[in-house]
Amino acid sequence: MFALNMDTHPRACRLLLFVCTVALLAASLSAVDRTGPLIAAGASEDTKKAVEGKGYHIALDEGWTADFWFARALATGGNGAAGALYPDLANGEFVGVVSFPKGSSDFRGQAIPAGTYTLRYQYIPQDANHMGVSPNPDFLLAVPVASDASPGENMPLQRLVSLSAKASGTAHPAVIALAPANANLGVAKDDQGMTIFTVELAMTTGKGKKIGIVVKGQATQ
Repeated sequence: MFALNMDTHPRACRLLLFVCTVALLAASLSAVDRTGPLIAAGASEDTKKAVEGKGYHIALDEGWTADFWFARALATGGNGAAGALYPDLANGEFVGVVSFPKGSSDFRGQAIPAGTYTLRYQYIPQDANHMGVSPNPDFLLAVPVASDASPGENMPLQRLVSLSAKASGTAHPAVIALAPANANLGVAKDDQGMTIFTVELAMTTGKGKKIGIVVKGQATQ
């Protein structure tokens, strides 16, 4: 058996201890596991059929958890917006479902109560009301699952904002920011300190597409 003597190899031992500590901290940041089918109360049969049979369970070290189920195949209609991070996605398109067992908060810092929500893509225009809110204009808007029973239809903006405001309980929709996907799948922090969940989703073209979802982190303004 190989043994490293602390007295004769102090520098090597300190390096080994540092590497092990970093590895343990990275491991404790989060865990991503596959979970079973969507069975949430209030979800329509169409919604249950629209998502994959297995979801993703995310657990962060501070006790935050969430379960995601994504659409079996995302359409590629495109949003036609200059500067969009994910231009293949269409405004109002159903992307999936998320469940927050302990509640959560959105990118604006608004509380999202414990419950299950559909997620629909929306490009947020970079006008005077939204400029500087996020480095990227792409968002998922959360809608209480019982209020969104038709995943096959793209939801018009005004209706989407109105229904998403039910999730936040305010005049503003509950917005979950999208970010550039990380090189590796799973959860990791970016250089802005945002915790990003990178997942590869199926597309109607038959090709997979990686997207990054901000699961922890808020706008600075």
